[in-house]
Amino acid sequence: MKADMQMNRLHPFTAFFYYAGALAMLILFQHPVFLLAGFTFVLLVNFVQDRCRGLQRWFFFLATSGLLIFLVNPLFNERGRHVLLEVWDHRITLEAVTLGGMSALSIMGIIALFVSYNEIMTPNKLLFLFAKVMPQFAVLLMLTLRFIPLMRIRLGEIAAVQASKGILAGSGKLRERAKNGMLYIQALLVFSLEEAIQTADSMKARGYGSGKRSSYHHFRFRRIDWLSLGLLVPSILFAIYGRSMGFGVLTVYPVMEEIGLPKQELLGILLSFVFFLAYPVIIELKGAFGWRKSN
Repeated sequence: MKADMQMNRLHPFTAFFYYAGALAMLILFQHPVFLLAGFTFVLLVNFVQDRCRGLQRWFFFLATSGLLIFLVNPLFNERGRHVLLEVWDHRITLEAVTLGGMSALSIMGIIALFVSYNEIMTPNKLLFLFAKVMPQFAVLLMLTLRFIPLMRIRLGEIAAVQASKGILAGSGKLRERAKNGMLYIQALLVFSLEEAIQTADSMKARGYGSGKRSSYHHFRFRRIDWLSLGLLVPSILFAIYGRSMGFGVLTVYPVMEEIGLPKQELLGILLSFVFFLAYPVIIELKGAFGWRKSN
């Protein structure tokens, strides 16, 4: 499935440009309408890529992170003129809830975007892009992006081995669970450091960074890459121009603006924002439509 995706067939630079631009948009545009639309289309991108199978593994982290951020802001922030309710002399304001909701949508959208990124941007593509000009940066970026998924896999392996010895972190008294959990973390850190030393020795033995590096896969710009950049670049430039003019941001303090969007903001900036984030979905639908038409 992943090998047949149109997004996976793009040149690494085109795919990386999309993910870098999507990340910038989810950070820059802080308006409920923009963030809700962005989060929805990032979920659609994950659905089109692998029916959200990769996202399901991160669902608990995604949901708890969003819920925690959404709840923390109203609990610790009483600023605002519109009081929704009072709990034990603590004011819950509309401004705090809105700001917490926007922060939660932004964080959840970024997490879902990185899940999609890990499906498309393989380590070999990253090395192809950066190894010739910035070999140290390429390796650092590759190791950083694969760090959390790899740690999760290792932790699962360690938990299985420790469970066979009767050491469980999910059952028993709280003190025993905490003690066993620390043993898991200790084994995980030792495992990771040993493998890091082996990786460094292996790269040094192969002469990494000592000269010009060749690539196993040679990616070439094709017609779809030029077409994609021709559509994505004007779209993100127009969206960033609108953001620089003050569109796509909801002012919460000191006085909260209306959530509704003006016509020029809705028709221009929002359409550019949505088109950029939804581009993988568009090319997948185009490819599926072309395949059915040919058959």
